[in-house]
Amino acid sequence: MSDLLQKLNENIKSLGGDWGKYTVVGSFLLYVVGYLTLRFHLTAIGIGTDLAVLDERYLFTGARFLVYLVSSVPNIVLAGLPLAALAWGVYRLLPERARASVCAWVLRPARLTLLGILFAVLMIQFVMRQCFFLSDLLLARSLPAEPAWLVELMLDGRFMPLYFSALVAACAVPIAILSALRNAPVGGSGDALGRGLLAFLAAVQVLLLPINYGVLIADKTLARVAWLGDRALKEGEEAWLVWEGKEGVTFLVRDGALKRRSLLTLQRSKVEKLEIVGFDRILPTLFGAK
Repeated sequence: MSDLLQKLNENIKSLGGDWGKYTVVGSFLLYVVGYLTLRFHLTAIGIGTDLAVLDERYLFTGARFLVYLVSSVPNIVLAGLPLAALAWGVYRLLPERARASVCAWVLRPARLTLLGILFAVLMIQFVMRQCFFLSDLLLARSLPAEPAWLVELMLDGRFMPLYFSALVAACAVPIAILSALRNAPVGGSGDALGRGLLAFLAAVQVLLLPINYGVLIADKTLARVAWLGDRALKEGEEAWLVWEGKEGVTFLVRDGALKRRSLLTLQRSKVEKLEIVGFDRILPTLFGAK
């Protein structure tokens, strides 16, 4: 018992000594993730800001992404358990020889690497890269015609958490394959190249996660305001707070009479009154929910 307590005490001391390193690495990763998320969010809505390379909002945005990422895990578990049970049932119904043949065919390292590469390429090319087609949305006359399925997701919004959970699960697939192959012998230069390519594609998928979050999810609900700087809104005019920068505050203004939208940036000193009267999901508000 004393040996166990002594070992536990040593582990706690070791963890305490490394805690500073973990904090620095974790903060750096949150900062990078927040930078990607916020920058691509601003590109998607089409505004320029006074953000510098070093800004604490990157860290806060990275923390919000991390919370959203963790909250998607229950969706993955709820969706994955029935599928796993179905696959296990089908597997158990197969004859023993057929099961052995399937396992031998699938679990061969070279073939498993190739399957992982194909899966990652398809996910990156046809799913995770599609968010790049969405940009300058606040002033666009209409939403892009393609990818239509992604536009529908953004307008509806009910299935967006499930979609993001599916992206997270898709990122886990090549990582799981790499984990399964870590003890498998390398067959040659081609095998090593294949595993290196799979690791690179897995990293690309992971980097595309915060980008998709920034374009599709982050801050798409805007505060509707009753004043622009020192004046009240005109009749038929609507305005939303888009961004609060260090030097200026940016509003989206829609004039119903002129059927015009514009982005108005005022100096912070001129924003004497900021009265929020509601919150709107901005894309369905501008383009109509479907």
